[in-house]
Amino acid sequence: VRGVRGSTQATGFSFSPSDEKLEPEKVELHHEWFKAWGFAAPDPPQDGKIGMGFSGAGGKAKKGKKAPPRSAQNSKLYIKAPDQDLVTVFRADRDDSAPACSEEELRAWGAAARKTFESSLDKTGAVLLRGLPMKAPADFSHFWKGCVAASEPEPLIEGTYNSMGPSGGRKKLSGIDMATNVPPQFLLLCHNEMCYNPITVGRICLYCVQDAPLGGESLIVRNSDLNKSLPPSVSDFVKAHGGILYSREFFDANNPPKETKPGMGPWQDKCSLPKDATKEDAAAFFRGMGFTDEQMEWSEGGGLVLTNHHPGFYTDPRTGEDLWWNILHTGNIKAADGTPFPKKVVADIQRTGWEHTYAFKLRPGDWLVCDNIRVQHGRLPYADDVRQQRLLLTVYSDPMPSIPP
Repeated sequence: VRGVRGSTQATGFSFSPSDEKLEPEKVELHHEWFKAWGFAAPDPPQDGKIGMGFSGAGGKAKKGKKAPPRSAQNSKLYIKAPDQDLVTVFRADRDDSAPACSEEELRAWGAAARKTFESSLDKTGAVLLRGLPMKAPADFSHFWKGCVAASEPEPLIEGTYNSMGPSGGRKKLSGIDMATNVPPQFLLLCHNEMCYNPITVGRICLYCVQDAPLGGESLIVRNSDLNKSLPPSVSDFVKAHGGILYSREFFDANNPPKETKPGMGPWQDKCSLPKDATKEDAAAFFRGMGFTDEQMEWSEGGGLVLTNHHPGFYTDPRTGEDLWWNILHTGNIKAADGTPFPKKVVADIQRTGWEHTYAFKLRPGDWLVCDNIRVQHGRLPYADDVRQQRLLLTVYSDPMPSIPP
């Protein structure tokens, strides 16, 4: 494959900048999505005016009648596709009708992709590479190996996914994590991956093997833009109460409680350990996640409570700006001093973030690389069709402390 002018290339495999617009141009946000999961819906913009990523319609007055309130349930809500100020787009210089790539060629595409996004990610925080040749998880596995091993600027350090919940990880295909196991009908709000753990990742990357026939658009928003839309009272509350307390509770599989709380599970499952594993085995696993022994509280019955504090913000090393960086929008988090966050604060976070959120559909052969410190990602609900099952793969890199040094 020959490179073209303006392309980035590695040993004959190259990408060229693309000015193609992301699609669809706009997507409707359905009120029932928010009702079903108890999320605060955004207020329709007055007069249907378009904000940044968000617009509305249906709230205007008819002749002789008063306009409905801004939160009227019949007001249609829309979200736009991002432009290249937020997502930088490249397309692989290849013929879509070319024969399937060999393992060596797939690794070469991985090395070329690495060089491309490394040169562009700082500009916007998100890079989309389109037209890649991987048709199956096994293909992507070879591509990712080439990406990790690329010597420029230096080999990548892979990250490992660990959720707040009791599961030991995500399902894998050919050694690669599948994307979120959140049900298709669920509205997955924007978030920074693993911002709740002592060790997070600097980058998260999503590869589309197959898109859904209807819905499933990816959401994206800049953390710095969230700073602009949040009411000052929200940031003030977080800072006044010392930040955020993240807590998880596990029990010993050999001594399960009569009743369990939501989100609880055995620490053996969380650590992917056998039932006869020791507490020290589990402690070693959690130390690998960045927890200290002081953050592990063991009970006499073998139960474990893990806690860590976070200021709720991350200082952008490029600008010095304190970025909104937490999962308060989930509504089940307490402040660092133990104070529950008021429902109004949580609702304000959920509602106002949409002003700067965009949506677009990842198509087969698309690879989205996000700076996990500067950009949040999410997903709209989609139709689950056995004839065309949505399949996204997720990889992570650059493990780093979730609190900057």
